[in-house]
Amino acid sequence: GADEKTSLPLHHELFRSRFDHAWLAPSLAAALADGSEAALRAILTEEVAGRVFSFEMLQPAFCAQLLAECERYEASGQPVQRPNSMNNYGLILNQIGMRPLLDDLQARVVLPLTRLLFPRQGSSFSAHHSFLVKYRQGEDLGLDMHHDDSDVTLNVCLGRQFTGATLSFCGIFGAQDHRRHVHTYRHALGRAVVHLGTQRHGADDIASGERYNLIMWSTGAYRETDEYKAVGQKNLHGTDEHPDTLCLSYTHDPDYGEFKPYPHGKAAKPESRRAHVGRHSAAQAAAKAASLRAAGTDDFKASEWRGGAGEVGA
Repeated sequence: GADEKTSLPLHHELFRSRFDHAWLAPSLAAALADGSEAALRAILTEEVAGRVFSFEMLQPAFCAQLLAECERYEASGQPVQRPNSMNNYGLILNQIGMRPLLDDLQARVVLPLTRLLFPRQGSSFSAHHSFLVKYRQGEDLGLDMHHDDSDVTLNVCLGRQFTGATLSFCGIFGAQDHRRHVHTYRHALGRAVVHLGTQRHGADDIASGERYNLIMWSTGAYRETDEYKAVGQKNLHGTDEHPDTLCLSYTHDPDYGEFKPYPHGKAAKPESRRAHVGRHSAAQAAAKAASLRAAGTDDFKASEWRGGAGEVGA
């Protein structure tokens, strides 16, 4: 019956354990076959110096096959778990039978590049969270600023036709440039961008059409290091001053309302907000409350600052 047909794979090769190098962009396949650092570096575009790199990765025909397979799965009525806490649309590829294929992609395609670009974070991987995200009118238009729960992130555009939907990069989580805009990247079919998980970024709203991306969050031995634990296990949101407004996150930044109005229906997380206020001494909190009132900013939480300053009444 129809149900049987929609539950059967369209492309059985996507459920095998070997990623065919014929699916790769010829320039990438040739560089991997050569294997030298010079050959690999020659295919890379440095989008942000030392931090964000892009390269031609996938053949358009493979992108179309992968999308068709994902749509077939969604139409089958089988359970769909969304990829993360922020995307409302998409699919976890590991859960629909593609983990063996993507294990091979990580080991033979991603790792040779990340080992070269990010030797501390990208020299050995033991796992990945791989998923498809989708942006279109009436669904998710974009994605708020954030950093990823990965050591290294790979993000490759699968199509289809769209305008807008750029990717804006800011600084590194825990660093003073965390919320300073450094670059806006334009997606192109089959082209990948690779960056550290701690790199703050956000998907700018799509203007028309629909955009699909394959994302792989790779993790490994770096998680066991003191360097990772010093940053990865702490809430450092809002600790840097003078952010660029483009780099603010209404989801994560407890001081968002001090700089711009919250989007409709969004508000600060109370526990994050309390932690932010608690970082300030009474004198600092009193000064902050006064400056927020003087600026007439859309921060409805000035009462918390007065409380932090030891003032009575709100």
